[in-house]
Amino acid sequence: MTMTTGLVTAVAPVASAADSMTELGFINNRRGNSDVAAGGGKVFVSGNDRIVVADTSGELVGAITDLAGPAGLAAAPDGTRVYAALYESHEVIEIDTATLAVTRRIDFAAHPCPVSLSLSGDVLWTAYGCDRGVGGVAGLDVSAPAPQPVAVVTGRYTPPLIAAAGNTLVLGDSRVEPVDLQVYDVSAGSVELRGEIDEGAHAMTNLRDLAVTPDGSKAVLTFSDRYETWDTTSLTRVRVYGEDMSAQGHAAAVAVSPDGSHIVGGWTTRGVELYDVVTGATTYSQKSPTGWPSPVIISGGVTVAGDDVFAVLWVPGSERLRLWRLEDATLVQTTMTLTAPEEATALEPLTLTGRLTRADGAAPGRQRLEVSHRLPDGTSTALRRARTAADGTFTITVTPPVAGTVGYDVNWPGAAGVRGSTASVAVMVSLQSAFVTLTGPVDGVVGKRLRFKGELKFGDQAPTTRPSLTVMRESADGVVEDLGTVRVARNGSFRFDDRPDQEGRYIYGVWWDGDDATEHAGAARHVTVRPGNG
Repeated sequence: MTMTTGLVTAVAPVASAADSMTELGFINNRRGNSDVAAGGGKVFVSGNDRIVVADTSGELVGAITDLAGPAGLAAAPDGTRVYAALYESHEVIEIDTATLAVTRRIDFAAHPCPVSLSLSGDVLWTAYGCDRGVGGVAGLDVSAPAPQPVAVVTGRYTPPLIAAAGNTLVLGDSRVEPVDLQVYDVSAGSVELRGEIDEGAHAMTNLRDLAVTPDGSKAVLTFSDRYETWDTTSLTRVRVYGEDMSAQGHAAAVAVSPDGSHIVGGWTTRGVELYDVVTGATTYSQKSPTGWPSPVIISGGVTVAGDDVFAVLWVPGSERLRLWRLEDATLVQTTMTLTAPEEATALEPLTLTGRLTRADGAAPGRQRLEVSHRLPDGTSTALRRARTAADGTFTITVTPPVAGTVGYDVNWPGAAGVRGSTASVAVMVSLQSAFVTLTGPVDGVVGKRLRFKGELKFGDQAPTTRPSLTVMRESADGVVEDLGTVRVARNGSFRFDDRPDQEGRYIYGVWWDGDDATEHAGAARHVTVRPGNG
């Protein structure tokens, strides 16, 4: 038997069964102003004249309609509220995530055309600006009973990209080349410039999106071909992520996981990639789905909800938006290899071997595995569970119950903080050989009982069930009679009797028809029957 390697799941995972794509039901006429945010067990997507709401499985659950140009979104840390900038009516609205009711409308007429939002603590930072040269940023204390926006940065060429967390506010002009970036300290209740990032020394052009780690220590910048983290105190570059000169697509959107461990990057054609903030390693990668042309992740169009990542996609030309759910994307990824013999025989044990490996290099420890087989008729059955060794290796003994192509699936469902893995392999299974023996008298007397016995074996084993054999009798003149069936005992033996009522030569035959696991087989016994003495 030759050994062949089964499916090997790479760091780029096969899409989860719970990954989904949801049509959001509207055409986005302002795709540059759309946004996505997660809070209260829901995902909110803005665009055109509404905010569409889905649950965290990707199913649509409602919409807030008749809105005047909804653009940027920001969710409160406790998930109870989502804020939305209304570009055309110069407002910011507060939405109750449980009821989807608009609970407050805050007038931004003095700072018109609010576009982008970032919530840090109780302060909602809002980028605004209708015309070139009048862009700015306003701060809004959402804890106040009647909050009023206060301009903190003015005179920007356009409404800047903004991101805030901890004591840090970062601003970047996306339409100014080279990129103009400022970092502000907001710890004392006021806004003080901490410094500027020297764009000329670092060839920073074409800023697409901006984020800040939850502790405010790093700014995450999105350029067309890469992501970068910058220390917001020393204003020095820390690391580059996702840079691959041979890969197609442009970086379009960025988010940071709530625990600060992952950068979520959305690419126009590469799909979604996650990077470990500290090491820079790619921990997850999923290409944009096929089946419709040139899907593009919108600017700002990624967010994290629990362990899942959500991305908003649009198709150029149609402008229709779709919500793409990537289940468990932020978890530590695992891979599983599975190897089996290329060929096997039905009812004979075969050995599966493999290994479960964590992407972070940690030993998996002893883990329980779920094992199942898929038969040629399409049915699937769970088998006995198995375990890995501490280093993730495993050996599983299985017995194919039928011939044909039999598939084996080994699944580890995952654990807290760690994504599960599945590996599969197919084995070509041959029919098991069958043998029938038959013993008994070679002569007899008319009317006297003839006793026969025999044995049925599959390979060198007795049948695990109690099948039946067909018994036939052929006379000297060629007449064949069906004498019925005989049941095989658990040890494979069988017995039957006959009382011929005429003299002559007979052939007694026992026949096994075979089944989906075994070949057919038979045996015969010649008997001469003489007249009686009286």
